[in-house]
Amino acid sequence: MFKNGDRLPAVLRQLPPLPQAMGSVLRVIRDPRSSRAELTELLALDQSFTALFLRMVNSAYYSLPRRITNLDEAVGLLGYETVESVILAISASTILSGPLPAYMLDRGMLWQHAVAVAAGTQWIAKRRALTPLSDAYVAGLLHDVGKLVVDLILEHKAQWAAGVAVDKLEMQSWLEVERQVTGHDHSELGGILVRGWGLPDRVVEAVALHHVPSQATLDRPLAAAVHLADAGALMAGVGLGVGGLRNRLDAVALNEMNWTGPDMEGLLTEIQAALLRARELLHMGVHLSSSPAGQSC
Repeated sequence: MFKNGDRLPAVLRQLPPLPQAMGSVLRVIRDPRSSRAELTELLALDQSFTALFLRMVNSAYYSLPRRITNLDEAVGLLGYETVESVILAISASTILSGPLPAYMLDRGMLWQHAVAVAAGTQWIAKRRALTPLSDAYVAGLLHDVGKLVVDLILEHKAQWAAGVAVDKLEMQSWLEVERQVTGHDHSELGGILVRGWGLPDRVVEAVALHHVPSQATLDRPLAAAVHLADAGALMAGVGLGVGGLRNRLDAVALNEMNWTGPDMEGLLTEIQAALLRARELLHMGVHLSSSPAGQSC
């Protein structure tokens, strides 16, 4: 445990890089000249990935009228947007599916939360005309990646906030508790991590400021969308863990997004659907023997 940045670079080096499949998909998505054929070719490069993808396509979640065995046909039926979100979710499982003892999150819980927030962020982005949608999905997917760093800093130990005075603990947000114990909070650390992965600045900002989106300057609506989707997922009980409901809603961001009760109802419906898909993937054994670096499972 530490309260300064002396060990931070060493801790960050213990974490895995952005999964190769995810990086490749992002490059294709960002290229306006890319085509469905290129996405299909990318999928076909990894036979195990292709098999898992086709199993997902043929699962009860999508309820297709017949069994699909061809990648190009699958992409055509589901649509480019749905396909890319499934690919990114599967890829992210390699870094997000392990247990996080410091947050009392069992294996798969952080990843389910990430998928729910990604789908929720993209849902909001569509309704508020935020583009590109791929940035919205990725920002939501990786918003809590900094928790991997905090878990390493705390040596995978639970009850790490026990040393914080009870009166202060009750009054503080969980970000403040994280900073008091380690000198950092998970959103700040997440921003550092995704910047190191070479993601766009607006995505880095949304990750780093997803609890305080009114502080964003590059793309405040994107940061606000991640903030709202995160709040919705936690309200739905997805990935609560330690301190899950202890962070405050940003009233300024909610006002700027013209957020309403019906909006929240629609968001929660989208999150529940995304959770069904995440659990379908869990049932298929999508977790590719992943765990946070330095941790035995």
